[in-house]
Amino acid sequence: MAPTAPSRAVVISPPRDHPPAHTTGSTVLSAKNDHGLERMTFFSDAVIAIMLTLLAIELPVPEVDSPAALWHGLAEHSDEYTAFLISFCVIAATWVAHHMLFIHVRRADPALVTLNLLSLLAYVLIPWASKTLGEVDNGAGVIVYSAAMTFLGLTMLLVARQAVRAKLIDPEAPRGVINGIRAWAAMTTAMFAVSIPLALILGRHTMWVWPVGYVGLRLAAEFYTRRARRKGAAE
Repeated sequence: MAPTAPSRAVVISPPRDHPPAHTTGSTVLSAKNDHGLERMTFFSDAVIAIMLTLLAIELPVPEVDSPAALWHGLAEHSDEYTAFLISFCVIAATWVAHHMLFIHVRRADPALVTLNLLSLLAYVLIPWASKTLGEVDNGAGVIVYSAAMTFLGLTMLLVARQAVRAKLIDPEAPRGVINGIRAWAAMTTAMFAVSIPLALILGRHTMWVWPVGYVGLRLAAEFYTRRARRKGAAE
């Protein structure tokens, strides 16, 4: 009788761990088992990049024939250029907050996708609001711009709130960073919301309050983040 070949043990590898999904029956876009979350973030980045391009396209070009006339033409359009710089800084700061948040987001539910689309609606309004700010000389331009920025800050705040409330963020994400983003979004929303009634008093001069306010917001958010990190390390 021919010798029987020794039997080989069959090892069944356990399935890979996937992030826990909600049991509510809603669709969940996971960063590990679906490209949906990645597509959403790429789409958001593309929309924001287009908005930055549109801001530059809307800049007026002086029609002059001498260097002296060029400087005079640039001075005539100083309001439009100032509105461009303010809008660029707002978009850049908001994109950084959006980027820092979604670094730690591991999955997205339909509510987060909807709120993110709402924030993109706020982004696409910025070129129009910026043009209004630059061309309307009275406080009405400031009111329109402040309303658009308030809408943008509010949507960013809602996106961050949904990510935290629905537990879509990596459990190991630094709490200080997430709380800092939410605090920054809340303070930005409040600053532009206050600018609406303030524009009725100060008119276009209200726009000069924003750079000072943004520096203060940045310092406050940094302080809040560091304090939260120290508190977390102590615990």
